[in-house]
Amino acid sequence: MESKNVILKRVMLLLVLILSTTTFLTIIAQSQAQYYYIQTSSPQYTIIPGSVFVEPLNSSQTLYIAVLLNFTNLASLQSYLNEIYLSAPQFHHWLTPSQFREYYYPSRSYVNSLIKYLESYNLQFLGNYGLILVFSGTVGNIEKAFNTYINVYYYPFKNLYWFGLLGIKNIGPFYYYSNNVTPSLPFNIGKYVLGVVGIDSLDPKVVNVVTQTWHLPMVKAQSGLVSKAIISPITIEQYFNFTLAYERGYTGGGSNIAIEGVPESFVNVSDIYSFWQLYGIPRTGHLNVIYFGNVTTGGQSGENELDAEWSGAFAPAANVTIVFSNGYVGGPQLVGNLLNYYYEYYYMVNYLNPNVISISVTVPESFLAAYYPAMLDMIHNIMLQAAAQGISVLAASGDWGYESDHPPPNFHIGTYNTIWYPESDPYVTSVGGIFLNASSNGSIVEISGWDYSTGGNSVVYPAQIYEITSLIPFTPVIVRTYPDIAFVSAGGYNIPEFGFGLPLVFQGQLFVWYGTSGAAPMTAAMVALAGTRLGALNFALYHISYQGIIESPLGNFVGKVAWIPITSGNNPLPAHYGWNYVTGPGTYNAYAMVYDLLLYSGLIES
Repeated sequence: MESKNVILKRVMLLLVLILSTTTFLTIIAQSQAQYYYIQTSSPQYTIIPGSVFVEPLNSSQTLYIAVLLNFTNLASLQSYLNEIYLSAPQFHHWLTPSQFREYYYPSRSYVNSLIKYLESYNLQFLGNYGLILVFSGTVGNIEKAFNTYINVYYYPFKNLYWFGLLGIKNIGPFYYYSNNVTPSLPFNIGKYVLGVVGIDSLDPKVVNVVTQTWHLPMVKAQSGLVSKAIISPITIEQYFNFTLAYERGYTGGGSNIAIEGVPESFVNVSDIYSFWQLYGIPRTGHLNVIYFGNVTTGGQSGENELDAEWSGAFAPAANVTIVFSNGYVGGPQLVGNLLNYYYEYYYMVNYLNPNVISISVTVPESFLAAYYPAMLDMIHNIMLQAAAQGISVLAASGDWGYESDHPPPNFHIGTYNTIWYPESDPYVTSVGGIFLNASSNGSIVEISGWDYSTGGNSVVYPAQIYEITSLIPFTPVIVRTYPDIAFVSAGGYNIPEFGFGLPLVFQGQLFVWYGTSGAAPMTAAMVALAGTRLGALNFALYHISYQGIIESPLGNFVGKVAWIPITSGNNPLPAHYGWNYVTGPGTYNAYAMVYDLLLYSGLIES
């Protein structure tokens, strides 16, 4: 048998080993706790599955990067949003932009400490654009600053997949560089960093393909492809009861509509005024165009002229402001034009603080979720800010939902990704499309769901409380789905498919167009008629029944019959009574919807 001394020595050795191991694990834990890992800059597909490692990226090569900053207390913000949208005591108590920045933006001292830290690694600070900090530096210094490695890879296949399904056809093969280790920073320096973009080169391949969806389908009025009858805004106003709203004093006075600009483009304001003059629109609101930067290689934006012409026509007393951020965010393009888009949203909510924002230019939600989740989160944060400030955000649902005998003539990205962002954001109202069947003199005969109105299921957001408690029959409760409302996107006489029968003045000439990109600004105008802040609309829209019964946190009310259910049309899923993937709950009677939204908000009495 072993002596007591031997046993004692073994016990002592075991204790030393245990203590040593505990100390070692404690050191590791402390070391890990001192670093903040930037998870959204190491997304699911930073290194595309199937890629082949080639070599480390040249350490002396200069890269431009953007550091994206998060809000400081998202849990508190979500609690506040729940209070102002779901409970009576704080219902619709909006924050001002300065209050929001004070409560939820990183402090100036924090931002300065982050800049100073990165400058200590010889990264050159190029500018602060909202919550975007832009730097340049060598690959070697970026790797040291963010504790990562950047390598060159080869993707040998033709098609690009994400979420296990086809995303973009015939894009490869190609070379790219990307990080293979999750970036990190000292905790106190990195704790509000949401992501880093620019440490990979996927976007020149992918985003340039996606941007082809930004072109508005339109042709000259004399073309043989268009309707022989043009449907005027006056006809639409009369058919959908905008005119009754005007008679009751709802003309948009006191409202401001902000329009997201197409990247690197411009508008000719004389076209917009010509449109209003052509149709005798009694405009009393102002038109403003704001440019950040001077890169206009995208040319004249028919999209934004459409947005201004039709929103201004349907809300004659509302102010309309188009915001362009043309190459404004410093350095070359990083994530396509998404940084500039973000800055447009940032500027709108912080310095315009409009009643309504209209969005017609977007990207596939699943693309952002797979490749650039930090950009999705950045834009989502701005939508949270808009909701806290009482801004209603509306976005076009998309124009290629129907994949049958005639593919949409604008652009086909693949067989998946037919849902867009920020349309899918829980605090954004996605506007689908309806088709107007016109007579030979341009009057409206009947309406149906437009075949190319896009609808679908989010791959990011779960079902929302307003969907789960919806008064609209057949509202899905699987995940966040859209559209949330629908309006005019196409129409004409004897034009059954595309519907080139809606007018637009562009470059001094009359064009005709189709697209949900028109439905969004028209619906934004309807919301602006209220002349007040209504906030994120989905909480109200899904609690206004087809019979006019309204369930609000303030109580139950009997309103007007605002919804017009759409029971025909397909995308390729068929429209039907109740919620459907073509039109959501349906389209609307403008006066009744304004009345019901005001009643829901407690701003009028029934």
